[in-house]
Amino acid sequence: MQTERRTLLKILSASALPVTALDATVQCAGNAPASDLANHRFVFFTPAEQALLETLTDLIIPADDHSPGARAARVPAFADLMISTGTDRAKAAWRSGLAAFASAAQSQSLEAVLAKAAAEEERPTTDVGRFFIDLKRMTVDGYYTSNLGIMQELGYIGNQHLKAAPGCDHPEHKA
Repeated sequence: MQTERRTLLKILSASALPVTALDATVQCAGNAPASDLANHRFVFFTPAEQALLETLTDLIIPADDHSPGARAARVPAFADLMISTGTDRAKAAWRSGLAAFASAAQSQSLEAVLAKAAAEEERPTTDVGRFFIDLKRMTVDGYYTSNLGIMQELGYIGNQHLKAAPGCDHPEHKA
């Protein structure tokens, strides 16, 4: 008897799933357990790169009255996880980009270097400007996929059955 292709694919895909992947419904719920990033051990970034990354991501998404910021959301750990499992090209780009920021920050403040890089965002002309695009994207992705970013900053409550779609309550849209 020959095994059907669909049956074989089901067996293979089920056996390849890690146990944590089976808990996806728990991760989507509002009472999801704390992220694995809370105990993340950095494997790619050196301690100096980690400290620089923490400062840069916190400058991009700082703590304020509404939310605790990128550092509290463990964005540097998210970046380490993404880059450490990424391509050699991405690893080289991050090493080079952080080195460019560190080098530029020797002659001016890190805040000034970041502001100049952000000003180049549309048409980057320097290494720092080009790296800023990846840094900002990683910061935003890490922050808004964290529990703090989704729940606290965005106020996402999800997993609710709505009987009707709520209307827009912005005064400028009522016309």
